[in-house]
Amino acid sequence: MTHSNPALRRLSIAAAAVALCTAVHAQSLSITHGSVIATNGDVAPGLGGEVFGGTGTFDSGVIADDGRIFFRGRLTGGTTVATNERAYYIGTNRSSLSLVLRSGAPEPTGTVPGATMNTSTAAGLSSGFRISADGRLLFGISMSGGGVLTTNDTGIVVGTPGNFQFLVREGASAPGTVGATISTSFSSPSQQSSGLNASGQAWFSATLLGGDVSGTTNNQALYHGTPGNLTMVVRKGASGPNGELISGLYAGFIGQINASGQFYYDVSYATGSGSPAVSATNDRAIWLYTPGVGNVEMVREGDACTDYPTCVYLNGTGSLIPFSFAASNFLNSGKALSATNLSGTGVSSTNDDTALVLFSATTDKVLVREGDVAPGLTGITLGAFNTSNALINESETICFTSVLVGPVTTADDAAMFTGTQGNFRMVMREGDIGPGTTWAFGSPLGQSTMMNGAGQILFVNSMTGTGAPSSTTWLYDPATGLKLCFSAGEQMEVQPGVFKTTTTQGGVQFNNCNSRPLSFTDDGKIASRVSFSDATGAIVVVNYPPNSLPTAYCTGGTTTNGCVASMSANANPKIDHSNAVTVAVSGVEGQKAGLIYYGLNRHLAPWCSSGGTSFLCVKAPTQRTAVQDSGGTANSCDGTMTLNWSALQSGGTMLGSPFAAGNKVDVQAWFRDPTACRTTNLSNAVELTYQP
Repeated sequence: MTHSNPALRRLSIAAAAVALCTAVHAQSLSITHGSVIATNGDVAPGLGGEVFGGTGTFDSGVIADDGRIFFRGRLTGGTTVATNERAYYIGTNRSSLSLVLRSGAPEPTGTVPGATMNTSTAAGLSSGFRISADGRLLFGISMSGGGVLTTNDTGIVVGTPGNFQFLVREGASAPGTVGATISTSFSSPSQQSSGLNASGQAWFSATLLGGDVSGTTNNQALYHGTPGNLTMVVRKGASGPNGELISGLYAGFIGQINASGQFYYDVSYATGSGSPAVSATNDRAIWLYTPGVGNVEMVREGDACTDYPTCVYLNGTGSLIPFSFAASNFLNSGKALSATNLSGTGVSSTNDDTALVLFSATTDKVLVREGDVAPGLTGITLGAFNTSNALINESETICFTSVLVGPVTTADDAAMFTGTQGNFRMVMREGDIGPGTTWAFGSPLGQSTMMNGAGQILFVNSMTGTGAPSSTTWLYDPATGLKLCFSAGEQMEVQPGVFKTTTTQGGVQFNNCNSRPLSFTDDGKIASRVSFSDATGAIVVVNYPPNSLPTAYCTGGTTTNGCVASMSANANPKIDHSNAVTVAVSGVEGQKAGLIYYGLNRHLAPWCSSGGTSFLCVKAPTQRTAVQDSGGTANSCDGTMTLNWSALQSGGTMLGSPFAAGNKVDVQAWFRDPTACRTTNLSNAVELTYQP
């Protein structure tokens, strides 16, 4: 399915107005919550006076859980020449920044005497590098000298400063083969095609040469392990569970490792092989490797979808891909989220042939499907999902973007959503005005998107409207909503008294092997490379800790018609009343009068002395709000109630006010149910905690 993005067509108009953008929006988080770690002109620590400078000075940094940022910088001045102009640095701020390695220095493992990290003409530290959650490093090097040949002059190095080892070296014997060697150049290992977790377990893909290699039938393998203890996970030409021949290995660039060392990856089977024979409609599969256990086929094209028994996973031919995995979607439990194509009885390409499915070694669960009602949008359904934006974190909260189907136009037919199965909410919609600006969001489809373990979402968007900048990045926090994180055209202070105009920013979205992106920590730290209008750059960390969410507690009663009213709130209130807080109740009996009330302490007591299932969850004294009608349909469970807490705070004296940071209020709903005990029923409750 193709999608027209009017934001891109209007980009030339927006670009002409970049100079105006600082006048129409509040400062972004990059300015108010950002710290410059390094920039052009800074003296590079640990050297002899060299400074950061030159073309493309910095590569995007990656960040450990403790906030240490690892990056590669270009050097100028001092003793700098072409073969030593790159260096790795690590630190949490300018004052703690320290040199890890400089190109041109001896190779860091000490196992190749006389070899240095460079070629005859260029620096030898790769732009492909990683940091694990606990600060272990992985990177590629190129070597010269010390008897090194073109067949063994690259390798992947892992470890910590002062304790580096080769994970693998080009030209080394290939474990699991008879006489073959590894012929892959590791001069710049892709962050997508490698991994390193906090236990030191790593994976990589390798091409094999010589020995028992037979043409291209078995010349590729995936490896897993630690230095000196590598295991061949699978080899091209190996057999599947029913004798299928693996003809394609990691062809779809699908592969990630998790914190426990499990590793998933994609394979293709040769048609005609196996029993029953593989056909073009079931020749693709996802495998899962567990250390000490081995491989299992997680899911295969043509498998039945458990939640929709008349559907199978794609069952198509040609270039159609049944499974698509985003950059960060593999959980420590061994589950992985896939944007999956469906086929089968009743499936239509216009409304229900894609789904987001959570796979494990034993189960599959459809979390959301094309054709479902679009959360928060009346009369609109979800269309096709964008495969690169389907993300998941350890709490199994997902983020996804979708085309919208129904009464929409090309200017508002895409949106982003987040939440858990059955409890999704909209993050943003194309055409809506970005908070704090006068610009409209462009399409979110295919834009760079990351999500951390707290459910915060970082995404790029091309805005439209007068003065819209050429580039923006937004941060969504489940408690406080959308915040402008970066905007082209702002003035950033890169050194004391030195301000530069921002143009672009970027990070690394690939999985850090602990269920989050390499550049976005669970406590809200964002490692970013910012570029400026004078062709210089900076490594910047933005720190926006996640805000706590309201807590649901207690149990709603079951009504005469089997309804259970459920209360939720979108955010905790701030003491300055600066954020929008809405309390919502769903599952209420339709066409019933009710109200929402609150108190200052939790309680738990039966609502009726006998015969009822409701509990009084809020302790007296309490304050009631206005009576409202639940709407919906009589004798059904489609009634709702809402309370604008923000308006309530501003409307007069409240029980418990004035509120200080940390104060709590407990909220519950009451509604009529004539045949129930006391002729009423209650929802569960939610506790709000005031934020600074």
